[in-house]
Amino acid sequence: MIFQGLKLTMLGMMVVFSFLFLLLLIIQLSAKLLKRYTEKEASLAIVHRPSAVRKVLSFDNNLKLTAIISAAIAAHRSRQGRYKLP
Repeated sequence: MIFQGLKLTMLGMMVVFSFLFLLLLIIQLSAKLLKRYTEKEASLAIVHRPSAVRKVLSFDNNLKLTAIISAAIAAHRSRQGRYKLP
């Protein structure tokens, strides 16, 4: 009985090990096949860096975005009947 349990345990461990090894091979193969596409995307990201003007304007945009998100949350909560504003 113990021998059968050990045999079943070893079989299960081998199945899991085989699956993980196969998964590793598939991931490595897909990385090699898709490498040229990721290099192309990385080069496009480097070329289109934001300018200094965008960095200055981003602070104002963040304030506006914060106000818009806060208003949307307040509107949603008021429709739900929770957290009513005083």
